[in-house]
Amino acid sequence: MSFSLITGLPPAAAGPAALPEQLIILRRHRRLIILTTLALPLIAAAILIAQPASYTATGVLIYNAPAPAPGIAASPQDADALIASQSALIASLPSLRSIATQLNLAAQPEFNPPAPWWWPLPAPPPDPDRVPLAAGRALSIQVPPNSRLITVGFTSQDASLSAAAANLAIQLYLAHQREQSFANLQDSQSWLQTHQAALQSQLDATETALATARQAAGMVPGMQGDLSAETASRITASFIDAKSALAMAQARLKSATEGDAAAANAAIAPNLLPLRKEQADFSAQVQSLSRQYGPNYPDLVAAQTSLAAINAEIDAETGRELAAARAEVAADQAQVAALGAALEAARTASHAQDMQSAPIQALTGRADALRAALHAIAAQADQLAQQTALDRPMAVIVSSATPPAAPNASHRGLIVAAAAFLGLCLGILLAGLAEALDTSFRSTGDLQARLGLPCLAAVPEVSNPRFAAQDAPFSLFAEQLRALRTALTLSGSARILAITAARPGEGKTTLTVALGRALALAGVAVAVVDADIRQPSFEVLFETGDQQGLTDYLSGFISLDEMTLKDSETGLHVITAGTQAADALSLFLSPKLGALLALLRERYEIVLIDVPPAFALAETRVLARAADATLLCVQWGKTPARIVQAALQILLTANVKLAGTVLTRVDSKIHRSSGFPDAEIYQPRYGGYFRPRNVTSARLPPSQQHDIEPAERE
Repeated sequence: MSFSLITGLPPAAAGPAALPEQLIILRRHRRLIILTTLALPLIAAAILIAQPASYTATGVLIYNAPAPAPGIAASPQDADALIASQSALIASLPSLRSIATQLNLAAQPEFNPPAPWWWPLPAPPPDPDRVPLAAGRALSIQVPPNSRLITVGFTSQDASLSAAAANLAIQLYLAHQREQSFANLQDSQSWLQTHQAALQSQLDATETALATARQAAGMVPGMQGDLSAETASRITASFIDAKSALAMAQARLKSATEGDAAAANAAIAPNLLPLRKEQADFSAQVQSLSRQYGPNYPDLVAAQTSLAAINAEIDAETGRELAAARAEVAADQAQVAALGAALEAARTASHAQDMQSAPIQALTGRADALRAALHAIAAQADQLAQQTALDRPMAVIVSSATPPAAPNASHRGLIVAAAAFLGLCLGILLAGLAEALDTSFRSTGDLQARLGLPCLAAVPEVSNPRFAAQDAPFSLFAEQLRALRTALTLSGSARILAITAARPGEGKTTLTVALGRALALAGVAVAVVDADIRQPSFEVLFETGDQQGLTDYLSGFISLDEMTLKDSETGLHVITAGTQAADALSLFLSPKLGALLALLRERYEIVLIDVPPAFALAETRVLARAADATLLCVQWGKTPARIVQAALQILLTANVKLAGTVLTRVDSKIHRSSGFPDAEIYQPRYGGYFRPRNVTSARLPPSQQHDIEPAERE
């Protein structure tokens, strides 16, 4: 939320340049801000004090997660999810119901509060799970990240009850785990027993059918095969060996006949390798001697002779080995052919016999499969029994809950501080809202800016405004009257001034009388006329009784001198409203009103006419237009702007000449700290200029304060 919205300023003004104005607005509403800032923490403190102390007992479990299935890797996320599911089991509704029942929580007001006495509606039907759900709100379960610990806590106003409830929740969870584990074991064992019985029945039937088939075929029980099958097996093995030997012999012969001499000799006769080495040595010796000596050199001739002998020996041995290899290949080929024929004959015989023993073999295979299945089931049953005996419980108590010695920390200071901060924010918000909703006028500058008329004075509210100017001529009230007089004098054209307001109670009559008295005390010939016929005030203010006045003169019953009274204390001339109020509008529209105003203009320097509010009567427009100018009174901080603007429009529509406005009934104590420019004169630094009371002046006795006599008796 922007500060412009809080303070009620328009967005264009909510910039750095508008910050002082925003601070002034906050200062203006500081009482509201201070009240809100103090109220919220006080309310929070009262609520905290009223709340009873609560205790939280905590027990800790460690959860032993089961090992994952072979070939499956368990991720940390899966382990956390598994432990979180155990938390849901601890706080399940059946567990909460057991806690509520065993600990009789229904008798505890904190879990089963009665309906308030002030609640006017009938009580709703009881919820059977009301107390268990309340216990669930008091039960807290926490699982630290990457941990197998489960913390179970219970909060209650009774320390012993909190410990008992936390321990009971743990015990119920462990009991549920044991019951679930036992039920799973029973289900597994029951399934294995049922499946084992079914397989045993099938095996018995299969063995009976196998025995019957063997008896019909004349086979000895336990016989694994016949002679033909065994012969075919032996011939097949021999045939494979013969083919392998033939392939090896053919490979050696091919390498000897198709490769180079060295490879052939190595393949046929590996024993020629030493001779080959000697051949290479003599060949190198011959080449070396040939390069150095002539062909008849003795050593060269001896080396050549030795080389020729070794070559002859190698060739002879190679020939013998090639002949032996060819003979071996031929023998292997003959053996392979003979064994192939024998194998084909054995297979034919075995196939014929297999056709006769196929049903027996099928029954034998089925019986073997059933025996293997029974063996596997028996092994599973043994493994399940051993695992059950060796398995540790899935959850173990690390520490039981004990009654806490001290109540829970309520963080009261933090809560109160937060409430104070929220109160400050709320106060600022309310200040901005109050500023935005307040459409009244609180300064002369604001009044002048919004109405387009000069504001001639801001008259403070005093206890006795009619006599304030003469009791304290150096007071701020008297100074504002002098400021108003100065403004009217400088204008020069307002001899007859009508004083009105938008609505009653804004101080127009008080201003009329006070201004008249101040002018009279200053030696100005001034008269005040009460033209508010429907609600006259001069009879009360001046205690004139049923004195004939304005309407009586306009009706022709009295003369001007007869209706004019004089205030003996100030010399102010007073004309009351009169007694003829039935058709005042017709009297004001008659030529006699203009003639009266002409006479008053000749006799007095200033004539002040108190006219009705602009919204009240039509006489206001007649009287205001007949006057030289009209002064519009606006009550400080009360009258909405729309009311004032509407009254102003009424006067302008009647072609009334407006001399300006006056801000009346200003609260000096509040206005002093408002921050408006015209509030400067209310500051203590101006105390030397304005004194609330003139101690040197003397007032008439109270019995003579309202002495009024006819004006002709001066």
